Amino acid sequence: MTVILAIDGGGSRTRCLAIDQHGRVVGASESGPSNHLQVSRDLVVRSLQEATASALAERALSREQVICVSAGMAGVDYDGTGAPEIEAVFREIGFTQSLITGDMVIAHAGALAGRPGILALAGTGSCILGIGPTGERVKVGGWGPIYGDEGSAYRIGQTALRVAARAYDGRGPQTGLVDALLSALDQNDFRGTLARVYGERMEPREIAALSKVAHDVAEAGDEAARAIFIQAGEELAESVVAAINKLDLREAPLVSYQGSVFEGSSLVRDRFTEVLKHTIPGATVTAPKFEPVIGAVLIACKSLGWKLDELALNDLATKVDHQVVTTSTTRRLNHSAK
Repeated sequence: MTVILAIDGGGSRTRCLAIDQHGRVVGASESGPSNHLQVSRDLVVRSLQEATASALAERALSREQVICVSAGMAGVDYDGTGAPEIEAVFREIGFTQSLITGDMVIAHAGALAGRPGILALAGTGSCILGIGPTGERVKVGGWGPIYGDEGSAYRIGQTALRVAARAYDGRGPQTGLVDALLSALDQNDFRGTLARVYGERMEPREIAALSKVAHDVAEAGDEAARAIFIQAGEELAESVVAAINKLDLREAPLVSYQGSVFEGSSLVRDRFTEVLKHTIPGATVTAPKFEPVIGAVLIACKSLGWKLDELALNDLATKVDHQVVTTSTTRRLNHSAK
């Protein structure tokens, strides 16, 4: 059996699928973060080694049966900047044939099924990738947590901390975020969160995880928390409009989205769509066709000349959605991003 290893390597986790030439999932796994710009090289190596080994182990496959590793990695740009570092890691763990691109590229390929258009990607970080009808590309955002990451889980988590701090000081409206964040950070007083955030040097992915706490508070009707997610939708739409203008696609652009922020929050999706339709009346906003890891499959198939028809792709997508994976605990693969 000859297989592709399709990988979605993000700032919070790494997903790997082993796919045979008929489009069947013969192995799946999940491991830790693999963004080489945000975590140590040792952790990147460990995450990728664990993900690939676990996916192959399901059918007792060997590395020699892997015809290609197709990986979309956070930390690799849409133009391939950063790819050599990841190629070196794959060689180190025993894979000589690798096709490395950015996580936003596989997300675009999956969401739009290879069609031109604009993708908004919002997971741990955020960026916008536009691909025009003749293949021209533009990227908006993707500057990381210091420069931007507007609309990302990191920015939502950071903003939640700021809003809670203002409420604690009496500089802003009272909000349930204070108690929710105290509980999440295992503190009794909000000033104690300083030791967790600064003293323990919380990583961007840990700050991003606080977005889930903020989301629960927003869903309970807290207006201060709701405003954070509405703002995220507006910021992501603003970036999409910038990409549309750069590609001169204002007449009828096709727009989609990927990532845990979009998939986990109707507040973000609704506001994102509302702003886009108001600003670009001809825009079509569509739910993603496939998730990013299948985008990695599509890119590999195109490179290898493998043909997967629509029926096989849809079947693959269904199986991926329900594929049971094994990490330190067993849990389902679901639609969430880097």
